Order: sequence, then structure tokens, then C-alpha cells
Amino acid sequence: MDHTRVLVVDDHAIVRMGICRILSSAPDFDVVCETANGEDAVQKAQEHLPDVVLLDISLPGINGIDAARRIRAVSPVSHVIFMSEHDSSNMVKEAFLAGGNGYILKSEAGQELLNAMRIVQAGKQYISGSIRLSQALSTFNIN
Repeated sequence: MDHTRVLVVDDHAIVRMGICRILSSAPDFDVVCETANGEDAVQKAQEHLPDVVLLDISLPGINGIDAARRIRAVSPVSHVIFMSEHDSSNMVKEAFLAGGNGYILKSEAGQELLNAMRIVQAGKQYISGSIRLSQALSTFNIN
């Protein structure tokens, strides 16, 4: 079985630990490294060429959006999945324009993370279910 190599980027150590624990529970994922800021994320992506980069949007130094642009330049083989507490359609749009392949709300990551990573690794895009629902509701002016 092929293992998906993952770089985890979040400025909160407890979040990184939780994500790594979720990933270690699945036999098809290997965390190759983790970091707490955007600059290090770019460097580690270039060094390790991970299959997937799990990337927080709110980071010290360069934010996740800017880091994603740089990561795509130094590691074009890497898929980028953003993790965020922000569910605005503008933020989601910016994330995908920066080269993102997926967008997960942190509040839903526990339930969606492994599935989202498998979908993105298969070459498809992924957006958290509640974002899709809220965008559909706003399209029809339903609140």
C-alpha cells in the first residue's frame, strides 16, 4: 500500500499533535514533518516534497495563503488542504486561488480529515460540508 506523505502546519502545538494522532491511526498516512509557521512550511515542503500539506490559514509571519503560493512553486507535486476556523466564501475562494485543493473547517476536521485527504490525494477537490451548505443557503437567500 502506498503511503501519503504529509506535512502538518499549524501554529498551535496541541492542534498539530491532534492531527498527527488522527493521521497515525490510519495505515495509509505518514507525517514526514510538522511546523508552526509559513516560512518553515515552504522550506520543509521544498525539502520533503510531501504528497499533502495540511496548512492553517492563520500563521505567524507569512499567512497560509501566501505560504501556499510559495509551496506550490517549490513543490508542485504537493496537494494543499487548508484548515481554518473561517467559513467565509471569500476566504475559501482565496484559498483555492492560492493553489489549494481542499478546505476543512477546524471544527469539523476530526470527522472529515482522513476522507478529505484521500479525496484530494486522488486528484479531486474537497470543501467541508457545512461550508457547501452555508454557501448554497446564501445563494438562495435562506438563513
